[in-house]
Amino acid sequence: MAKRIIDKDNRELIARTEEGRAYIEYNNKVGGEPIGLCVPYGYPKGVEKLGGVIAVYEECIRQGKTWEELLDFKHAPKDAII
Repeated sequence: MAKRIIDKDNRELIARTEEGRAYIEYNNKVGGEPIGLCVPYGYPKGVEKLGGVIAVYEECIRQGKTWEELLDFKHAPKDAII
């Protein structure tokens, strides 16, 4: 997966939280979009089971996989009505 380009201002904002710093490291080493909440149920299945968002990013780095690959997550089609 391609690394997301994060400009300096956004990088500073993201790095203000532990989760944000974990995402920046994940993006630098693996690349990809951040884990987000899914409407209407919260985090994708498996995030909480693995210990939360930071733990998922850490495992992704260890395995060299995106979080979508690690969790076998499929995004809803772009034309899906949520």
